[in-house]
This record gives sequence, structure tokens and C-alpha cells, in this order.
Amino acid sequence: MPPIVGLALAYAVGVTLSLQGVPLPLTLTTLLLLLPLILLSSRPWWFGTLCLSLAAGALGGAGALQLEAEDCRLTLPDGWEGWVEGRPVSRVHPVRTTPFRPEEGLPGGCRGTVRLLLPQEDVQVEAGRRVRLRVRWEARGRAPGGRAEWSGRLRALAPPETVVGGDLPGRLLGLRGQIQERIHLLWGSEAPMVEALVLARREHLDPELREAFALSGTAHLLAISGFHVGVVAGLILGTLRFSGMRRRQAALGSAAACWLYVLGIGAPDAAVRAALLLSLLAVSRIRGRLVVPAGALASAFLLLLVADPANLGSIGFQLSFAGTGGLVLLRRPLAEGLDRAWRRWRGRSLVRGRKTRGPGEGLLRGGADGLVAGTAATLPTLPLLAWHFDRISVVGIPATLAIAPVVAAAIPGVGAVLFLDLLPWEGPSRFLAGGVGLLLKLVAWGVGAASELPGASIWVSRPALLVGGLTGILVLVALYVSLRGRVRPGVRRLAAGGAGSVALLLLPLFPGPSALEVHLLDVGQGDGILLRLPSNRWIVVDAGPRGPGFDAGAARVVPYLRRQGARRVEALVLSHPHLDHVGGAPALLEALPVRGILDPSRPVPSGSWRQVLEVARRQGISWWPAEAGPRVRIDGVELEILHPDSATVADPAVSDWNDLSIVLLVRYGDGSILLTGDAYQEVEERVLQDLPTQLSVLKVGHHGSRTSTGEALLDWTRPEVALIPVGDGNRYGHPHAQVMNQLDGRGTRSYRSDRDGNVRVRIWLDGAVQVETHR
Repeated sequence: MPPIVGLALAYAVGVTLSLQGVPLPLTLTTLLLLLPLILLSSRPWWFGTLCLSLAAGALGGAGALQLEAEDCRLTLPDGWEGWVEGRPVSRVHPVRTTPFRPEEGLPGGCRGTVRLLLPQEDVQVEAGRRVRLRVRWEARGRAPGGRAEWSGRLRALAPPETVVGGDLPGRLLGLRGQIQERIHLLWGSEAPMVEALVLARREHLDPELREAFALSGTAHLLAISGFHVGVVAGLILGTLRFSGMRRRQAALGSAAACWLYVLGIGAPDAAVRAALLLSLLAVSRIRGRLVVPAGALASAFLLLLVADPANLGSIGFQLSFAGTGGLVLLRRPLAEGLDRAWRRWRGRSLVRGRKTRGPGEGLLRGGADGLVAGTAATLPTLPLLAWHFDRISVVGIPATLAIAPVVAAAIPGVGAVLFLDLLPWEGPSRFLAGGVGLLLKLVAWGVGAASELPGASIWVSRPALLVGGLTGILVLVALYVSLRGRVRPGVRRLAAGGAGSVALLLLPLFPGPSALEVHLLDVGQGDGILLRLPSNRWIVVDAGPRGPGFDAGAARVVPYLRRQGARRVEALVLSHPHLDHVGGAPALLEALPVRGILDPSRPVPSGSWRQVLEVARRQGISWWPAEAGPRVRIDGVELEILHPDSATVADPAVSDWNDLSIVLLVRYGDGSILLTGDAYQEVEERVLQDLPTQLSVLKVGHHGSRTSTGEALLDWTRPEVALIPVGDGNRYGHPHAQVMNQLDGRGTRSYRSDRDGNVRVRIWLDGAVQVETHR
């Protein structure tokens, strides 16, 4: 193994320690304490170099954290309004949100890419064209992976005004925007997939198709990766060689052209890694030296980490190098093992007089090579996919083997179409675009079919992954050691690997948390609340809204529950039959076993409510009428319904569904939670005497409307934490400034789903409260 591999891994360990919060002095002090052991070792220079690399990584990681902490976008005042000038990074129409680079106007000259939300009007702005617009800054938390480039958003208060100007960056972005325009004219409904395949733009891709790629384990074919860069590099290399250029010069020219392509599409992690590897290969060819794949991969890994240590937290960076590392390290052992098995089977067949050679043997061997490569690239990525996306695709390898050749044929086809489109005759480009469109339709059909197979994707919770992975490793090591000297090495490795894999796949059950948890989900303009009892049982209170193109139950509630390892729901509490509370309920009922539904039990003329009834009847789910008075105790948690009473439900004069909202009081030790649905202040005052004088958590009523969360309730309960379920940029003006001022004036810590994302509150038996947010 080349020494650069050890240096790269040591540097990555140092970066990881810093990014995970290990103090830099602690890391450096530990390394100094290890110095005597290093000097006494058999290879002091080598171990000393590894320690220096680890220290350098720790310094780099600490520096990256410091830069992110000082990022001006994280300190801009929330609600700031003003005029800014900048450039949309991508073609804006027909999407409302686009990456945007403000260049003038932000306070303190702040720079850095943010998201731009345009008004509802039909706005079309060319990529790279400098625009001027009045905006409001809306603060956001860090993006996943710890990166700050999407840490904020500008909301345009009016359509943008185009500013004349054409410098080099604007022209380059404008060129990409023109290519996008041509792609939409040539391919129509298939244009979003073309943009994703060749330009790394996925804003226009249909959400259902994107989900199908994820479920089928073929999402890597959609993202710009080494696969795409390799296809482009092969085409350029073949063209240069065909034109008469020598092999070494052609390799260098191909690498240079790939860098132009990678930088032009925004330099995704996987594409940069592939371009670096191609450059190293080209330089080695020119110098006449042999390239060691592991050394080249480690060099690219180390260069990218030194350039930006925060890359290590990027999901794309991790998956890219894990997949390529699997190809480099696992492909040969897997191929050798398969080849040995093939020869043994073939030898036994010949002994038995069977004919094993035939016209299909070469095809079988070729398919086996593809299977080995796919398996080698996929295995190292499975833990990462399970950790970041909470699921593992079972059909990923065969689906990739079937679909990748079609994608490989479509990418050069797109390039040829765009080249022919430069000619004055439209016929050839239109004809070839139709052929490429058929290939893309075939890709979409294949991905959809693979994603709909039974058990195509397995949901995995993080706790299960951790314990299952550790159990698998321990079983593998123990079995391998115990069989030493008893069976042949090949059989020993096979048995240990099989047992470890079974232990990993048979994920154990885990004890629940020792605290009561309440989870506020970011479901948009609606309510989605989860209660996790100390025994790991779940109660769902409202399931969010449903509308054209968005179902909060399917998109937010169900995936969140599965990520947390929930296998069933003890009760679904529907506070009242408004669509923003019950819209996502059918998707939840169909996805997970639900023991029963609790609601005010008044028939209402609502299509969404009838759908809940139909799904519940079809699933055989119990229906429980909510009535004030009874208390239920589960796992040390007491649940009490305070409203509505039977008289209110039966009163025909009560026509506003908000007046029927279930008010639920939850007690756990010295802690308490009050969930009020959309109940008005009159209901709050009616149940006031039944409430404790110190609430741990208050779910603010009616999304922060001033018709709820009155001063009487706040003065009586003095809540420590307030949770506000509210949609981003909602048209109602929720939460109202009056409610926020009342909460702030009483020292209540407020958390909003539109700004803080998902909020988890832990309540311990002594009443202590711990809050975590995740966007």
C-alpha cells in the first residue's frame, strides 16, 4: 500500500476529531504524550509522519470551523431589507428558488452564495445576468454536512430588475443558461433529466422521479460523478486520438478539457475527484510512470481535504470516495474469488461430462465482471447511505447494471445533439434528440419499475445501524479467530463474512430513551407533533397538510418516524378536521401500523376527513372518541384530554372546527407538555384551572395566531419552551408579532419550524429540558 494512503487517512482522522468538537489542545497534547512510544517503535519516522499528518488535519479542521463560525451570512440581522445586486447561478424559470450570488448591497459587504426565493409572479431571469432587486434576509441554520453556503435565504419582495453588464463570470454563467434553454427546447419533458445528467442542475426534476432514483439505488447515475466525467473524458480522448494526436498529449488534453467541464457545471465533489484522478493519470503517462490506483485516489482525497477540510462532512464527498475506494480495494479480491468458484464449478461439470462452453459463456463472464464492479463500489457506500438517508436499496446493484449502459449511451448523445444544434440546420439535431429522448424515457421507466419492486428499499434507523454494525464486526472477528487452524482460509473468510453480514442485517431492538420526547416537525403550514414515550412507543398528534405536489405525511412524518426506528404508532391524535392537520394522515396510516385514532368524533363534510375514515376502515384501525376527563397512564407518562367535552361536541351551535380542537396535557415526572391544536383563547381560559403553574413545553395554538395563546394562559403556565408550527413565508402572517412579544416578554424560549426546522425536546423526570434543532 502506498505511504500516501496512510498520510491521507491520518489527516482525515485529524479533521474528523476537530469537526466533531474535540478541542485542538487535547488532540495535540495527546500526540505529544505518544511521542516517547513513537521514538521507541520500530519505525519512528513513519509513525512520526503519521502523527504530524493527524495534527495537520486537526489544525485544518479547527480552521474550517473557525471560518464557518465567522461566516458573515450567519450573522446578518434577521428581517433585514434592502436592495442587492447579484447573479442567479441557474436558469430561474419556472422554479421560484434558485442559487444566487449577491455581489453588492448586503450589510458589511457580505458575500457568498445563498438561496433566492422569487415572488409568485411568472418571473424569468437568465443565468449569469446581473439583476437588482429588493429583498428581505431570512436567517437559516447550517446546511447538512456543516457547510455554510446555504446558511441563509433572500426573499425577493418584487420582481428583479435586469442590470446591464457582462464580465467574464457573468458570461460563463450566461453560457450555461443558454445551454439550459436549448436543452428545454430540444427535449421538452425529458429536459430536467438532461440537465441533471450533464449540468448538475436538478431544480426541475420531478420529485417522484427523484424519489424513484433514491429507492432503486440508482441516484448516483443522476448526479454528476466519476461515471459521467469518465464518459466525457473517454469521448474527448477518442476524438483527440482520432485527429492524430499522440497518446500522451491526448491524455493531457482530455484531462484539461474535463477540468473545463467540471468547473463549468459548478465543480461537484465527485466530478472534482474524477478530474483530479484523470490529471494524475495524464501526468504519470507523460512521465512514463506506472500509476498505483490506491495512491492516486489517496492523493486526490488528501488534496481536496487540504483545500477545504469541511469537504469531509459533505455527503457527496463521502459517497464518492467510498465508492471509488471500493472499486480500488475490493474489486480484485471479489473477482479472484468469483473466478476460483467459476473454475471449480467448470471443472466439476467437465468431470461429469457436461458441456460448459457455449456462445453465452462470454456474456455470462462479462455480466459477472459488471456484478463484481457494482458490488465492490456499492458495499462501502451502504453504511453511509443508511446513516445519511436512513435506508438501503436492495435492488441497487442489479438496477445499476441494467440502467448504467443506457445512461452511458445517453450522455454522449446529448453532447452530439448540442454540437449539431450549433449548425444552421435543425433537422439532424432534432432527429438525434428524439433518439436520446427515447433512451431517457427508458431510464425513467427502468428506475420506476425497480423502485416499485417489493422490498426495493429497507428503512434503517441510526441506532440500529450503530449497534447492528458493531455486532456484525464483533461476530466477524470472533468467528474468524475461532476457526483459525480448523478450516481452510477461504472457508474461514466466507463463514466469518457471512455471519458478520447476517448480524448486521438482523438489526436488534433497542431500549428507548429514559426521557419523554416531543418532536415538532417542519411540515409547512400545519401541525405535525410526535411524542416518544420512555419505552420507545410513539404517539402522533396531527400529520400535517396535503396539497398539489406535497403530502406532509409521506414526505415528512413517515420518513422521520422511520429514521427514528419507529415500527408502529400507538395512537394518532387528530386535533380537529382541518386539512393542515389531517392531510398527511392517510399516508401515515398506509405506511405504518397504527393502533387507533383519537379525534373529536363529529362528522364533518370534508373530503380529506372522509379519506382518513376510508383508509382507517380498510386497515381495520380502531376509532376512539375524544372526551374531556379520562386520564391514561403509559410508561410513567400521563395523558389527559382537557377539551372538548361531550356537550361541546354535541352542541350544533359550535360550527367552527377550531372550537372542537383537542387540548391534550401530557405529564412526566415534574415535566409537562400542553398541546392545544388550533383552540382559541376562550378554550384556553376554560381549561386554565386544570393546568400546572409551570409548563415545560407549550405548543403555541393556531400557528401563532393572535386568536390563541392569550396572556391569561401564559401568565398561569409560564412555559419554559414554546413550539410554533408555522409554514415558511405563509400568507397569514403567522406567527403574529403580538404573540412573539408576549412569549419574549416572559422569557420563554421560542422555536419555529419555519426557521429551526425539526425541533426535538427531551423532558427528564426532574423536569429538566433539553432542546435540539435540525434543518
